[in-house]
Order: sequence, then structure tokens, then C-alpha cells
Amino acid sequence: MGKIKYLTAYLIPLFGLLTFSTTGLLTYSGLIFLYVLVPVLEMVFPPDRDNLDATERELAKEDFFYDLVLYLMVPLHLYVVYYFLSTIDEPGLTTSDIVARVLMMGTILGVIGINVGHELGHKTRSVWKQVSAHLLLTTAVQNHFVPYHNGGHHRDIGTPQDLTSARKGDNFYLFALRSQIGGYFKTWKLEAQRLKATGKNPYLNPMVLFTLLPLLLFVAIYFAFGEYVLLCYFLASVYGITILESQNYFAHYGLRRKLLPNGRYERVNARHSWNSDHIIGRVLLFELTRHSDHHHIGGKAYQVLDSREESPMLPYGYPMMLILSFFPFLFKPIMARQLQRYGIE
Repeated sequence: MGKIKYLTAYLIPLFGLLTFSTTGLLTYSGLIFLYVLVPVLEMVFPPDRDNLDATERELAKEDFFYDLVLYLMVPLHLYVVYYFLSTIDEPGLTTSDIVARVLMMGTILGVIGINVGHELGHKTRSVWKQVSAHLLLTTAVQNHFVPYHNGGHHRDIGTPQDLTSARKGDNFYLFALRSQIGGYFKTWKLEAQRLKATGKNPYLNPMVLFTLLPLLLFVAIYFAFGEYVLLCYFLASVYGITILESQNYFAHYGLRRKLLPNGRYERVNARHSWNSDHIIGRVLLFELTRHSDHHHIGGKAYQVLDSREESPMLPYGYPMMLILSFFPFLFKPIMARQLQRYGIE
């Protein structure tokens, strides 16, 4: 399928439009696709560990198509958000319809708003990509994500300093609170340190703007659509953030960097992130599932991420791991076996 396979990711916002324009069983079509069909298919079809060869890699790096797929997702995502806001309070909706719509909106905020925002946010030298990233992240109430992810998580992964690296035995829900709330406040500190190191005014902390943007969005929703719609969107954003924290949780669960005799931690490598080569999750999430290589070489474009031999592998694809993380009594023994399989204490 080549590069065309990444257009599959557009199924997610399109399922959102279907969800927000229907009632009854059809309202659950997107959720059934993502949370039932995809996990089942990923258990049926074997993972694809193939990497691009040297020639294909160079061509992919220069091919604007891969950026275009991300760029076009921005206006589509913004329209999907607007469509949700315009339809969530229409008369005749049952409680079941509303729940389905809120969960689907939350899924879109997590998978498109945060994940595509994450990919664009890594391109720190491109103003357009940074603006596009923050447009997406504003809808997901996660503008602090980019500075923490780039300046904190990638540097401190697998150490006690990283709030988004789950330790073995961590409860997901406590981890999510620690990661989200702690990460927000730590980003203020990281940005202040960055400004000081570059000789810039510490009072020009971009976290002021990153805090105001989601608040302004909520105010705009309140005045344009009312408090009920705002409540529904707030709940959707909470679920979107939960998806983000689930990925943070299982992508590094139990993987720690060694503290060296010189007091520093070993360099980040592919063994410090769990990998998944299940093809459906790979294309739907723009190769986020090849997380080991993403951290091994930070900022590497999604289309050239590799499956590395030394990477520890998740037992299932990302959608199934997301579901399992919500149930600690299932997740922990499964991952305990996986850690044991790779000789990780």
C-alpha cells in the first residue's frame, strides 16, 4: 500500500462525523471499529516488522505527502469539533446516544488532537507546524504537552524525574493524575529554566499562553453553545487526556534507565520504550506504536521510524493495550509476564 496507507487515519474523524449525525447503533460505529474490530484484527494478523530500505528512506524523508496528510488533518479535526458542538444538544438524543458521542469525541481528541499535535510539535524549527500543533492541542486542552514532551519526557524517560514513565506496579489511575497534573506544573519550571538559559525574560513564559488558550476555548464554547455543550466537551476532553495517559502508561511501563557510577543515567535507547508493529495501529496512529525508535532518535519523522531488534514488544496492539490499562487486574499480570520475558526486573 505504500504511503497511501496513512490515509486510513482519516477514518477516525470520518467515523466521528457519522457518530455525530446518527442515533442508535450507528452512533457506536466508530467506537466498535476502534475498540472491538481493530483489536480483534490485530490479534488475527501478525505484526509487520519490515523497515524501509536506504533508498526508500531517503525518498520518504523528502516526500511532502507525509506532511500533507498531517496538515490536512488540522482543518478536518477543527470541523469535527465544531460539528460535535453543534449537534450534541440536538433534541431527541437518548442518554446512550450522548455517551457514544462524548466517547467518540474524546477518542478523536486523544488520537487526532494530541497524537497528530505530538507529531507536528516535534518539528520545533517550523513555525507552521508549531502553530498547527497548538491548534490541535488547544482542542484537547493539552498545550503544555509539547514543551514537557520535548524538553522533559524525551530527556528524562525511564528515570524518577519523568512523571510520564510508569514504574512497575503503578496503578494507571494514580499514574494518570500524577502525569497530567504534575506534568503541567513541571512544564512551568522547564520553560522558566529554558528562558533563563537563553537569556530571555522569565516572565515571558509561554505557559501563560498555553494555559489561556484552552480556557478561552471553553469560554467561547460557553457563549456560543451554552453550559450543557461545554460540559459535554469538557467530559470528552477528559477522556481524550485519559487516552494520552494510557499510552504514556503502557509505552514505558516498568522500563527504567540504569544509574551509572558517574551519577548520570545511561543514554536513552530502544530498550526504554515498548514497541508495537501491529500494522493497523501503526497507520491509524502515524507510527506512534514504533515508540522505541521514536525515543531512540527523537524528532525522527513518523514515516521513517524503524522496528528495532532490541526493542521490547508489547503483547498486543495499542487499542487493546489501551483497554487493558483501564483494568489493572488484567494489565499488571500480563505486563509482569512480558517484563519477565525480556529479563526486566
